[in-house]
Amino acid sequence: MDSWMDSDLYELIGVERTASTQEIKKGYRKKALSCHPDKNPNNPKATELFHKLSRALEILTDTSARAAYDKVVNAKYQAKLRAKEFDSKRKKLKEDLEARENAYKEFIHLVSITSAVLSLQAEIERLQKEGSRQLQEEIALMKKRFEKQSNAFCSESEINSDCYRLKVKWKSCKSQTSNDEYDYHTLHQIFSKVELITKTYGKIIALVISTSKKGRAVIEYQKRNDAEMALSCEVGLVQNPLKLQQLWKEEKKSNICTTGTVCNDITCTKHMVNQTTLDIEQFEHSVLSNLKKAEERKRSSGKTNVTEST
Repeated sequence: MDSWMDSDLYELIGVERTASTQEIKKGYRKKALSCHPDKNPNNPKATELFHKLSRALEILTDTSARAAYDKVVNAKYQAKLRAKEFDSKRKKLKEDLEARENAYKEFIHLVSITSAVLSLQAEIERLQKEGSRQLQEEIALMKKRFEKQSNAFCSESEINSDCYRLKVKWKSCKSQTSNDEYDYHTLHQIFSKVELITKTYGKIIALVISTSKKGRAVIEYQKRNDAEMALSCEVGLVQNPLKLQQLWKEEKKSNICTTGTVCNDITCTKHMVNQTTLDIEQFEHSVLSNLKKAEERKRSSGKTNVTEST
């Protein structure tokens, strides 16, 4: 019985649900001829199909049986529709529920992020307030140290006058391969060469060739006697003589401002750069190098004094 309940007899015969009795019989004969056992001796399912067709014809040609069958089929069809509709509603409800859950999770996450951002912003503001005070204190401390070191350097330069520089000029040739042109190696060799076999000009601390003006350089000696000897004796190459000018007197004056107070090292450096017409970066490098060497000489002198006292 269940197999008949699950089967569609109209589809089995090949007619519509609204077909008349005559149309049902006509459809039965057409199908029965194609699946009759006598015409399909090698098909074992032909007999089973023929019996199903006969039973379908029996039910659908009987008015009461057909009405009962249609009632059951319609009930099952309505049940399927309701189940399908229910499944659709349940699916929609499930999707809505999941969407609300996801939205709630996103809201909680957003609230958590907002709270964290506000907390971080408060901490940053606190650090900025505390850090600004510390930064101002550090800046003030470094400024005092820098001014102290600058004043000490300018005072030492004024008293000791251990920066003995010579300004060197020559006629610059357009050809870079000319034999009468001066470069760093040539100048260094000339101003540190042996004089009268037994004497030298002395140790050169710095040698800077100007890049802004051709034919200009500054040479610095550690000792004044060495600088004076080079100033009085050196003429350079015969085909391109050198013109020398001492700079230590001008540098000593430049360490004193018009008010009579010692100027800071930045002002001194700018003033010396204007005098020697050198590039600022090169000259500052030379000044810093001299600072370092002066500090090393001071330390060396202190160690010698300690050794002698011991």
